[in-house]
Amino acid sequence: MWSEIITAINDHQHFIISAHTNPDCDALGSELGMAFLLQQLGKTVTILNSDPMPPTYAFIDPDRMVQTYSPNAHRKTIADADAIIVVDASGGWTRLGRVGDALAAAHKPSLCIDHHPNSVKYTDVAVVDPTAAATGELIVELAEAIGGEISPKMAVALYTAIVTDTGNFRFSSTDARTHRITAKLLEAGAHPAEIYNRLYEQNSLARVQLEGYTLQHIELTHGGRTAYSVLTLEILERFGVASSDLDSFSGLSQKIKGVDVSVFLVELPRQRVKISLRSNGTVPVNQVAAKFGGGGHVPAAGATADGTIETVLSNVLGEVAKLL
Repeated sequence: MWSEIITAINDHQHFIISAHTNPDCDALGSELGMAFLLQQLGKTVTILNSDPMPPTYAFIDPDRMVQTYSPNAHRKTIADADAIIVVDASGGWTRLGRVGDALAAAHKPSLCIDHHPNSVKYTDVAVVDPTAAATGELIVELAEAIGGEISPKMAVALYTAIVTDTGNFRFSSTDARTHRITAKLLEAGAHPAEIYNRLYEQNSLARVQLEGYTLQHIELTHGGRTAYSVLTLEILERFGVASSDLDSFSGLSQKIKGVDVSVFLVELPRQRVKISLRSNGTVPVNQVAAKFGGGGHVPAAGATADGTIETVLSNVLGEVAKLL
């Protein structure tokens, strides 16, 4: 499975690593795990994303390797790169946002490592394994295949990638393979209690209060089978919380009995809306996300759409209704 990827890594020296817009922790942890592995092999690595690192996840990047793409600042970096590695995004260059346009235009040898279903092949070489619970699992397996060592920094980044993308191992994607891989990460230096504390017990008072506001304003529709909540720019400004710091909010309404689908919308500047979708596994919300140019898995998916938050909410609920 890894032979073409390993050959491409051995044949090149200067790499750019990137992932999808609004990167979650699987994307970020996989980028960092890949970067640490390449550095072990004597390679030069730059991580470029269209959107900044959410503050909650900054602890997995102690060396501040993840950079936010700037056309002027990174023009030479892209020109000097030998190859591009995309992780956790198999939907095409557009899934990477602004940096995806620049990387596609560079016409460099490209690799993709991902676990999302319904992938679109857009890189020269791709390993896409939908049976993996997280892309972080695949980076661990690549490290083993190439003869790399799981360093403590790699272990923290990749364990955090896996634990978040499996919902703390509660999603149906979690299997024996997941636990075998995470056991290796624990042996290599990942500490679950410390990582849990950094992920879930270091929130600002404002963020906790915003979570309370969101819980208070959940609405039910479709006979109680769909729950939705909306955060406008005005609300975010009132609480002083950035839209990038809301990753766990999408699952809040899944606590409600009888809810099959959770819809969480966040208003962005310039009439754009971030869509986060969750389901109990019986409703393929990735089909809804695809309607808005996004993607994901049956129980968890997302997209970013143009339009007012009222219009996007109406359209998303309409698509959910079709599935129900």
